[in-house]
Amino acid sequence: MGKVILHMLSKVFLYCFVFIFLIPGINFSDSFAENKPNRIISLSPSLTEILFAINADQQVIAVDSYSNFPQNAPTTSLSAHEPNMEAIASLNPDLVVLSYDIGDLTSGLNTAGIATLLLKAPLEFDGIQQQIMILGESTGNSKEAGKLAIEMQNEMERLKLVREKKKPVRIYHEIDENYYSASSFSFIGSIYKMLNLINIADKADKARYGYPKLSPEFIISSNPELIVLPGKTENDLKKIMKRPGWKHIDAVKNDKFLRIDSDIASRWGPRVVDFAYSVVKFLEGQ
Repeated sequence: MGKVILHMLSKVFLYCFVFIFLIPGINFSDSFAENKPNRIISLSPSLTEILFAINADQQVIAVDSYSNFPQNAPTTSLSAHEPNMEAIASLNPDLVVLSYDIGDLTSGLNTAGIATLLLKAPLEFDGIQQQIMILGESTGNSKEAGKLAIEMQNEMERLKLVREKKKPVRIYHEIDENYYSASSFSFIGSIYKMLNLINIADKADKARYGYPKLSPEFIISSNPELIVLPGKTENDLKKIMKRPGWKHIDAVKNDKFLRIDSDIASRWGPRVVDFAYSVVKFLEGQ
């Protein structure tokens, strides 16, 4: 009951927070309009997608090498995993947004007089919306961020309604060939939970890490009815079906494999709703 109440309160908070930003004539960003960042660097593909979705694209001067969406994103050789502070500073940014503080990068950039915004991977869908609002406020695009957050919320509510009275389905999300998966303690797993799916990785994630490593034996005994395979090819699928013992898994017997774009299935930007839609569409056979 407590979790239900907290979820309801978080939704109420979101709508009230967004409503304030959408009131004509009121814009909390006005207070720092003169300091609105116009030379933003993004070192996170997820945050890059959010920035472009809230109409901050004209303020973005460079993004990291993995930020390949949208197509007009100014992709560079900047690395998010091995960031080079000198290379970043040479572009004279007034704001750097990132999801990983590797090598204490934020401290180094701040010392150099460059503002940073660190937004780590959220644990659930509500956290994605909160990051959208934070980026909107930080870039002077609060109203656009509010509209996006509400649109995403409405679409997720619609998808939840489609699934809420359906029989729960056991699901296995394979991140890589080492059997790492995404439990309900990750934003990916939170989407599955919202769609009334039983995530087999939850029992293996006692530490609530979010991305536990499973064993082939555990997967077989859990008997998933749907297997999600981000970024996998047809040849990959053939190899997976030949894994020892997997012929006994319901998903394998019934050919219930969802192959999906790895970027859509791993980023917490606006396209997370597309990810949810793909899962529902597959399950409903639409």
